[in-house]
Amino acid sequence: MNYEGMSCPKCSYGKLKAIGERTGGFSGGKAVVGGLLLGPVGLAAGALGKKRITYVCNGCGYTVEK
Repeated sequence: MNYEGMSCPKCSYGKLKAIGERTGGFSGGKAVVGGLLLGPVGLAAGALGKKRITYVCNGCGYTVEK
């Protein structure tokens, strides 16, 4: 889901704008599926993580990562 342009959850006045993107974290679901399909090598798929986007409010400066 794209949160850009939505109202700020903190101040309800400003709009959220995407300022950054990263991948990180461990995805247990990917590790389980990879392990079932490819064995131990597939467990490494869980290390690929999820795509995370950082948003900032143009009104109050609140940042949130989704």
